[in-house]
Amino acid sequence: MTTGSKAHIVVVWIVIAVLASSAAILTRYCGIPAASIGFWRVFGAAVILMPFCLRARLTLPGTRLLTKGAILAGVFLGLHFATWCWSIQHTTIANASLFIGVQPLIAPFIAHFLTRDRLNRWEYVAVALATAGMVWLFGGQMLLSRKDLAGTGVALLSAVLCATYFVLGRRYRASQHILLFSVGVYVTAAAVQALGACVFEGGIRIGAGYTPLALLGLILLPTVGGHTLAMYLLRHVKPQVVVFSVPSQFVLTTVAAVPLFGEAPSLWFYPGAALIVSGVVLGIAKAE
Repeated sequence: MTTGSKAHIVVVWIVIAVLASSAAILTRYCGIPAASIGFWRVFGAAVILMPFCLRARLTLPGTRLLTKGAILAGVFLGLHFATWCWSIQHTTIANASLFIGVQPLIAPFIAHFLTRDRLNRWEYVAVALATAGMVWLFGGQMLLSRKDLAGTGVALLSAVLCATYFVLGRRYRASQHILLFSVGVYVTAAAVQALGACVFEGGIRIGAGYTPLALLGLILLPTVGGHTLAMYLLRHVKPQVVVFSVPSQFVLTTVAAVPLFGEAPSLWFYPGAALIVSGVVLGIAKAE
């Protein structure tokens, strides 16, 4: 990897982290059920990207929009968004972001099983640092009331689903145009969540007040911006590098939740956050 290409990857990674970190905050402002939030997020992204997708398809005659890879990745993305939104609604932002942040620990195992990717020794050190930080924070957050346990458990499940989505994205994205693949993924994810909304929530809701604006923000920032850039980055790096942005999102969203929702972290937050950020920096710097 050349210095220029590494610098490009780092810049894209930082942009992904910032855009994706807005998801938890915007989700909290949505006053509708979880599957409806997730549906509008990916449906809106698919609508915005569709004209560009169709234009790209003209240059690639015979290319299918809904490929096996896009459908598989889309199913896991849809399940991830629905469970992630639910966890945000049933626990604190810091708690949900912490447990979604275990993706760097999960992705290598999924990647090894699906694509035979391996970690280098520096990435093992980076994972160890991130793990230490999460264990530190987990110990403190386990002292929260029982009302947070359901949200915590679903956030952990969502982390597994999201890590699988990233690994599948890398496996199938490399041979496809980014727009064609992304739109196929979003259409599938929208269908999954539309089904979930109809079965479990009595239909797809749109809400009122701040909700439509928050939904628009979710479509443009973390989805069209963050997830589409993540699919682009997966063409150049291993999925572990992309999911290393998740712990940094945890730090950013937890800090943002202080002035917005009055969810100030305790003193135990800071040592854990320092370990996580150290792991993130090392993982990016030493990635192959």
